[in-house]
Amino acid sequence: LSNGAFVMDDYQPATTAFHLTKNEDYWDAGRVKLPGLAYQVIQDSQQALMSYQAGDLDATLINGDQVDQVAGDEAFKAVGAGYLWYVSPNQNGKSANPAMKNVKIRKAMTMAMDRETITTEVLKDGSAPTFTAVPKDFATGPDGSDFAEDQTKFADVCSYNPEEAAKLWAEGLKEEGIDSLSLTMLVDDDDAPKKVAQVLKEQWETTLPGLTLELKTEPKKKRLDDMENDNYEIALTRWGPDYADPMTYLGMWITDNLNNYGFWSNADYDALIADCTTGEASTDPETRWAKLFEAEKIVMDEAV
Repeated sequence: LSNGAFVMDDYQPATTAFHLTKNEDYWDAGRVKLPGLAYQVIQDSQQALMSYQAGDLDATLINGDQVDQVAGDEAFKAVGAGYLWYVSPNQNGKSANPAMKNVKIRKAMTMAMDRETITTEVLKDGSAPTFTAVPKDFATGPDGSDFAEDQTKFADVCSYNPEEAAKLWAEGLKEEGIDSLSLTMLVDDDDAPKKVAQVLKEQWETTLPGLTLELKTEPKKKRLDDMENDNYEIALTRWGPDYADPMTYLGMWITDNLNNYGFWSNADYDALIADCTTGEASTDPETRWAKLFEAEKIVMDEAV
């Protein structure tokens, strides 16, 4: 809207189309090859694909059910955008279920999740499982390595391990003095998250005896409003990165951060993040990288 490669020149509220035109005052305008971008807002994914196939669109997003239809098309491309889908347990808010404060119960739930099945058999859209708080293929360190290359480094607390999950679950319930647990999970009222939530419900209720999960679907705006206002127990949500650095994810869980929906707080974690942003580590790339690993380990060990 101000200093980008394009400026908006046609938009009406509640419109189904809008247009951007090349910004000749952009600092690098010589490298911008397109004279403009014409967007169409198409709510139905199948209609969008048909419009693309008819030549009315140059590009369109597709969902998992459509991947098989276009997998053989040379124009089909999966792009890693760094979006991290995760389950957020409300641990300390006024609406929190007391059991969510139990780390064994949280670990049991994460180790009962078969991420591989969810990504390859349910989503089928190029999504990949992640066993780290910072996803792969996004943040590169001072030595050129991927921050999340080793997806097994937290296997003791984050892996698909139904037996260990059941063991931790039983121990956690015993510590809480209960033999069953009912939770309500907020889910966006869209195809992909609803499918994932249904599979999570099946995986959890199968692996964790005594767990009953109710799915509550809401429009994304309402779901976010409920999370921000401490009106939920657990939620299936996502985070889209703003820049190519682990901090764009790890910054979420600082005490009192507005995106810290679970109201989790850890003084050691806060201190590490502060050191990496404004402390001595912030001026030493290697030290900063090591401390970011330490911070991620706390998040994973605590099943935040």
